[in-house]
Amino acid sequence: MLFLKISDLPPITTILMIVNGFVFAYGMITGIQDRIISNYGFIPNYFFYGNHSFSDSIVRLFSSMFLHAGIAHIAFNLFALAYLGGFAEKSIGKTRYLGTYLAAGIAGALLHGIIYTLILGNSSNVLIGASAAISGVMGITAALGNIRGYYWLAIQILYAFIGSVTSIPIAFTAHIGGFMAGLLLTKLLIVVEQKRRGRYLY
Repeated sequence: MLFLKISDLPPITTILMIVNGFVFAYGMITGIQDRIISNYGFIPNYFFYGNHSFSDSIVRLFSSMFLHAGIAHIAFNLFALAYLGGFAEKSIGKTRYLGTYLAAGIAGALLHGIIYTLILGNSSNVLIGASAAISGVMGITAALGNIRGYYWLAIQILYAFIGSVTSIPIAFTAHIGGFMAGLLLTKLLIVVEQKRRGRYLY
């Protein structure tokens, strides 16, 4: 029989899954899920038009990555994170992985905010979920050679276009921003690592 040892679990991915799960469970058990989303979800209008304190908007930019609207929402994200996170984490290292994950979440939220606030003028909605950050994880895997990540990106672009003229309540533009951030940051890390290694070859 095969048993999964605790030491075999990817630590950062495991911690991220636990934090996301705990925040969701706490909100549901205490009955304050809607209040948590209202107080900690990212609202582009606050960030871009200064309708709220800047420090609060920064907090919301981070905290929104750990909030989810329902069981299906968090279940899908945790499944995707469990499926891809371990490979990405082991491939680029714990610190780089966490940094890329957070940067992708922020980049996705900001791209969504720019498009829906400055272009489409629909900025009052609250953005929540780990989807942009997890899209960054998909970007990592794509940068490492998994071509299927690009197929996923093409689908997100298609749905983003459809969503811009319909009322689909999914922030596909945030997914695109997160993916591109993960992809480009990982590409940059690869170039830096290659140059660092080349410097010491004789």
